[in-house]
Amino acid sequence: MNLQETQLQIYQLKQQMTLTLDTPKSVKLQVKNINLIQKQLRAIKKELNLAIREINQQATQTTPDSIISVGLDLFGKRKLAGQLRQSTRRAIQLEKISLRQPYMDVKDYIDQVLLEGDKLKLQAEQYLS
Repeated sequence: MNLQETQLQIYQLKQQMTLTLDTPKSVKLQVKNINLIQKQLRAIKKELNLAIREINQQATQTTPDSIISVGLDLFGKRKLAGQLRQSTRRAIQLEKISLRQPYMDVKDYIDQVLLEGDKLKLQAEQYLS
């Protein structure tokens, strides 16, 4: 998944999400269009969640036990071995967070666009009632 292409796609969908309060028939059609755009955005968000889940799985599959820490354990340096494993786990966690962050930012942007769509639908509902 290319994040730049995804961001461009989201931006284009956001540009298509407009509401002009003219005739009731037109407004109903525009609300249907907004619903369709929101469905597309939710599908993109699902793809992002899959990518994040994949990053999490890759991070958990790497084992923090290195040969060095096992060797230190064998020679009675358990405290040092524990510190080494802990620093390795921290490094893996930091890497996981840094890899996930761009995806999280895009998800937040999608949530903002979905909220804008909901606001437009509320305006349309008020106009139609």
